[in-house]
Amino acid sequence: MHYIARIAATAAFCVASVASLRAQEVVKLGQIEAQTGPNTIYGWMGSQGVPIAVDEINKAGGFKVGDKTYKLELISLDTRGDPKEATIELKRLLEQDKARFVFGPFLSNVFVTVLPYAKQFDGKFLLLGGATRMHDFVGQPGHDFVIRTWNWDAGPSGFGERMVDYLIKTASPKKVAMLFQNDQGGKVLGEIYEPLFKAKGIETVTEYFEPGTKDFTPVLAKLAAFKADYLFPGYSDAPLYDIVRQATEGNFIRKFFLVRGSLGPGMKNKDGIEDYIVYVPKYFEDAEKISPKVKGFVEAYKAFYKREFPYDQAPLCSSSCYDHVYMLVAAMQRAGTVQDVGKIRTALLSFTYSGVWTIKFDQRGEQIFNFDIVHLKKGGELQITRVEP
Repeated sequence: MHYIARIAATAAFCVASVASLRAQEVVKLGQIEAQTGPNTIYGWMGSQGVPIAVDEINKAGGFKVGDKTYKLELISLDTRGDPKEATIELKRLLEQDKARFVFGPFLSNVFVTVLPYAKQFDGKFLLLGGATRMHDFVGQPGHDFVIRTWNWDAGPSGFGERMVDYLIKTASPKKVAMLFQNDQGGKVLGEIYEPLFKAKGIETVTEYFEPGTKDFTPVLAKLAAFKADYLFPGYSDAPLYDIVRQATEGNFIRKFFLVRGSLGPGMKNKDGIEDYIVYVPKYFEDAEKISPKVKGFVEAYKAFYKREFPYDQAPLCSSSCYDHVYMLVAAMQRAGTVQDVGKIRTALLSFTYSGVWTIKFDQRGEQIFNFDIVHLKKGGELQITRVEP
């Protein structure tokens, strides 16, 4: 019996050792994005792109760090844009799944809600998200976990700064009316762009609407009295379609400038608008014709999901998406570890990645990448301007 017990104990030890080895050979990636709900545009594409990269890396045999080969395990959770749900999901990822790398969120209201909980794990994981509010905490003491996978609006490399310069160069506006949703995302847009326009000598007026608003006629009439040259609405396509349609049908204003939202509302109302200038991280319809990497991503998407490529939402793959998985893996390889979050963070901020986008991070941990300005004219004529910060 003693011999049998010893064999059983040895077998149990071997099983435990194999299980432990397997656990070490898998790197878990978490994701908290709005895959459904009214703000799904800011999470859906990220949740589409990350699985493709994970699948490609795993099918290629994984990736090597030191003398070990690792594969990725993705745990992608749908927040539905609900901050409370996101907190529960992040708690699961960090405490139950032991994930050291979490992609998302893109929504500012979600980020500010999960932040107090996430701070407890500073130095133990990285949160790679595009939320505008993350900018306030990137590089701040006690917030080493915050990596912002989006470019800041203002400053020499800021896409907003470049967009405003383009607007001035092409249209020379004197007045801009701003109409934002009354929440974290909308308020921060006001905080950024009111002083930015003022510094450029442009007069502004700002109004806010409540989430779920469908009739924008009263506020559009109020803004029309300001006699603005352009309407700057934001930040989600859900209300933007109504805003652009009602603004043109009511003849309140026919010129639009956007740094959040897509080309879609303009194209749908192309015969009613006079001018529609929109920030597009990448205009895929044109980019796939000239970039092999973009073309490869489009083909990979079609093969993986067995459906057409979502050109309308694809630009938002610039945040916490396909390229970022490859960049994170490269950072692990440069750091020589999959566990030391501090070393991986340092490595991540040290190099430029050339993928679907050309991406690098500044010393604080904020993303800088190339983007497009799409200028839509009445009737559907498009002009694409590519910007390399």
